[in-house]
Parts: sequence; C-alpha cells; structure tokens
Amino acid sequence: MSDIKPEEISHPPLDQLQGFEYCIDSNPSWGEAIALGFQHYILALGTAVMIPTFLVPLMGGSDDDKVRVVQTLLFVGGINTLIQTLFGTRLPTVIGGSYAFLIPIISIIHDSSYSRILNDHERFLQTMRAIQEHS
Repeated sequence: MSDIKPEEISHPPLDQLQGFEYCIDSNPSWGEAIALGFQHYILALGTAVMIPTFLVPLMGGSDDDKVRVVQTLLFVGGINTLIQTLFGTRLPTVIGGSYAFLIPIISIIHDSSYSRILNDHERFLQTMRAIQEHS
C-alpha cells in the first residue's frame, strides 16, 4: 500500500467549519451576488463622495473641483478593483478613498503657507499638489 501524500488529502473548508455559509471557493447565487454587488457599489460611492465633499471646500475648491475629485476617485477605484479582480488575490475588496488619511490631509490643508494664498482655486491646486507629494 502506498503512502498518501499531504497534497492529496482533501479537507473541504465547509466540512471543517460547520458554522460558515460560504468559504473562499464558494459562489453565492445570482440574486445574492447582485445584492452583494449593490452593497459594494454603495460603499464605494459613499467613500468616493463623502471624502471630497468634506475636504475640497476646506482646500478652497469649487463645486467643479469637487466633481473632478469624485470622478477621479471613482475612475481610479474602478481601475484598481478591476486589476485586483483579474490579477491580484481575486477577492472582492473595496479599493478607493480611505478615511485613515483625513487627519494628515487636514493638517496639510491647514498649513499656514497655503492659507496665505488668496485665490481659492490656486489654493486648491497648491494644496492638492502638496497632498499628492506627501502621499
């Protein structure tokens, strides 16, 4: 009788973890997938809208600037999510703006060198460049 190799032993995760409804290799039904996709969309849209709505006016930006920042966050988040889905770990992660960066960004916005700029649009551009440099 031949010895069984460790890679030939199969322990399905659902057999090991009785309380779980889904495992990493499980697929939800189409109805659940649509509902979970909508939940993912609402979460991504919330971060893509709430962060610029709070930060852009502090930076001196107009509504047009806010729209451009929201569009940029949605576009970059979509591209990153697509790359993550196709080439990364293939997990349904939310890639987008993060609330973790609010405090450092607010400290950059309130830097005294930017408060001296009188033109709001120019202050927005200079502050945005400073945030990009420090990210």
